[in-house]
Amino acid sequence: MLTRTRLAVVVCGLILASLTGHNAQAQAQPNRLVTSEPGDLPIILSAPHGGREAIVDAPVRLGKGVARFVTSTDARTDLLTEKLADSLEQKLGKRPYVVIARVQRKYVDANRPATGAYESELGKVAYDTYHRALADAREKVVQRWGRGLLLDIHGQVAEPKAIFRGTQNGKTAEHLVQRFGPAALLGETSLFGQLAKQGFPVIPAIDSSDREHAAYNGGYIVATYGSGSGGTLDAIQLELGSELRSSQAMATTADKLATAVTAFATKYLPQEEQAAAAQHQPPRTAKVRVGVYTDEGAGKSVALKSALQKSEDVAVKELTAEEIRSGALAELDVLIHPGGSGGAQGRCLEEAGREEIRKFVREGGGYIGICAGAYLASADYEWSLNILDAKVLDRKHWARGRGMVEIELSDVGQQVLKSTAKQRAIYYAQGPLLAPGNRPDITDYQTMATFKTEIAKNGAPQGVMPGTTAIARGEYGLGRVVCFSPHPELTKGLATFVLEAITDVKRK
Repeated sequence: MLTRTRLAVVVCGLILASLTGHNAQAQAQPNRLVTSEPGDLPIILSAPHGGREAIVDAPVRLGKGVARFVTSTDARTDLLTEKLADSLEQKLGKRPYVVIARVQRKYVDANRPATGAYESELGKVAYDTYHRALADAREKVVQRWGRGLLLDIHGQVAEPKAIFRGTQNGKTAEHLVQRFGPAALLGETSLFGQLAKQGFPVIPAIDSSDREHAAYNGGYIVATYGSGSGGTLDAIQLELGSELRSSQAMATTADKLATAVTAFATKYLPQEEQAAAAQHQPPRTAKVRVGVYTDEGAGKSVALKSALQKSEDVAVKELTAEEIRSGALAELDVLIHPGGSGGAQGRCLEEAGREEIRKFVREGGGYIGICAGAYLASADYEWSLNILDAKVLDRKHWARGRGMVEIELSDVGQQVLKSTAKQRAIYYAQGPLLAPGNRPDITDYQTMATFKTEIAKNGAPQGVMPGTTAIARGEYGLGRVVCFSPHPELTKGLATFVLEAITDVKRK
């Protein structure tokens, strides 16, 4: 139970009765189906799957057509969340925001999109109330502190003593990584680093480059309210093993969790409310540090360097393969591999250089590949970087010619590249015709643009190029990759595409 009476937003049987018009049991015994507590910390605790209350007169969910349909309860996560809130209040002197589903998961699953989350009007009321409470808490945290943290508490039985991290491989905590670097999410001072110091086995391990477990890597709540959807509230899903949630261990677990959260909050979360702060942080003026590969296999790249040098927000450094192998990427935010020969660039880098680039992107760096650089980023050649889940179509006719072609931007392409026009003419010089590579170890890419017209010279068959990916946007570890098959820097009026891509991939 909570240690003190606090204002709560509830869905009770009386409200449900007003919807059904005949629920006498609900009128007699109002059930709290959602509890929402206001807080005084930039921390939100969410527990969507620990509820034990039935919705009287509502059917249970059948889940027809719903992927990964589950109705079982994450046992005692509701109670553990209450105890965690109590422990945080004891350690920090203030209480976090708390949102707990009291309703059983077989009626409502608050960690899903609305489609598939409920199958009755009564379930919809509980679902909507839960998400209104989370949205309201996020708004208040951002208004008061400028940024904060949401912890979504879940349970798992695969590793009874362990805690899995769920951030969709860093996406739901993008703001944290951008502000403080990858160590804030992966290192010893991260939340999971602090949990490890409390004796919890954590998965993935601290400072590991391993991807998060596919079954526990973050659901709808952290995806919706975390910074991957924009904003400054980061969200982390905690999947706690069954032994940690047992009646005997719960108090100890809550205390250790609170100790870890307190240490993390002291280092990474704001200690003062914005209105009470003596002064606001000055705007960041540091330039984005961009490296351009200029060694064997790189074209002259005169137009690219000219476009970069015209920007006041970019500091450019030319790099050789040896410098990359020797650790020069540690001083950069973004690496660009330009046109030329992808195979020659990959072979010049050698495996040691290619692994340095993978490590750079995996830990939060940005990569932009143009033409040859897109071939290099793909997962289709022995010299590939394997950081974009893409294969190259019609490899036999890679030398299909040069000239202007039409591309069609997707919605995400228009948004990222800030293009008001959906179709653009762009210069093409034998870049790769990209298609999904279907590699299970690399995140699927987003198509930012497709080819509408084609060049089919030198024996290349017609009809292959239209519809293939012209610009791709992918993720690798904590980093982001944007690859252009054509050349925006060689196209009048489109050099800004490169600068917008730099903004998009920069995460450090």
